[in-house]
Amino acid sequence: MLDKLRNYTQIYNLWMNKGSTKETAIELTLQQLDALEEITGDDDSWERLLEIAGRGRRHDAWLASDWPSGFDELVLCVPLCKLVDWDCASCTIGSRQENNSCSHDYSVFGYIGELVIAGSRAELISQIENARKMLRDERFVWNIHKCELETRGS
Repeated sequence: MLDKLRNYTQIYNLWMNKGSTKETAIELTLQQLDALEEITGDDDSWERLLEIAGRGRRHDAWLASDWPSGFDELVLCVPLCKLVDWDCASCTIGSRQENNSCSHDYSVFGYIGELVIAGSRAELISQIENARKMLRDERFVWNIHKCELETRGS
């Protein structure tokens, strides 16, 4: 089941081969979130994810290119990062979380990593849905201080 989550090279090459567009970046990020949700929902895969995440972060804080040896939430959104050449303020997600990087612990994707490390399975499923909502509807913003999804102007 872990192989459903594509590694950095796989997801990047797929995005490049599909035209390197914003729409494709969003589509592939949604697919990565779907894969993570499947992993989270399967008892054996969940336990394996916890082992990988716990082991890897002790040695290397940035593991987006290491999957499946290590887990970093940025592996979920590689196409979005590459689309804007790592300029978070230009990203559809970064611009709606106070221009913070998704590597920030309390960003919409960073919080996914925090929940994996904490072993908070139910909260992780909810956070995956929050990320999906942001990808599908630009009216949503992420409050990095409260770790909550909001609508613009709220």
